[in-house]
Amino acid sequence: MFVHWLEVGGMRFTVPDENVQWKHLKDYLTKYPDSKITVYNRNSGDLCARVVRLECKQKYNDLDMDCNSGFTHSIRRLAYKPKNIELCRVQSDYFFNRSEEAS
Repeated sequence: MFVHWLEVGGMRFTVPDENVQWKHLKDYLTKYPDSKITVYNRNSGDLCARVVRLECKQKYNDLDMDCNSGFTHSIRRLAYKPKNIELCRVQSDYFFNRSEEAS
């Protein structure tokens, strides 16, 4: 398994844009059910952003997800694990449900 660190949402995104990012993650997990994500909060910096640890079988260059493309709904892929994070009390299902309710 490979580990990728991603950033979802943040101060530069609207809530509808962030919801689309969560939908992309949910679609990825549906397409690749052996993958797993864990959600973290930042302790400093952009406190509105969520950091996501993605465990999957795809290498960095093969990741089948819109990352760092510059489009409005693109998820930001981080080069390394951030140091200023802590486990989020609510996990992916909360964000997935929120994005579905907003649709």
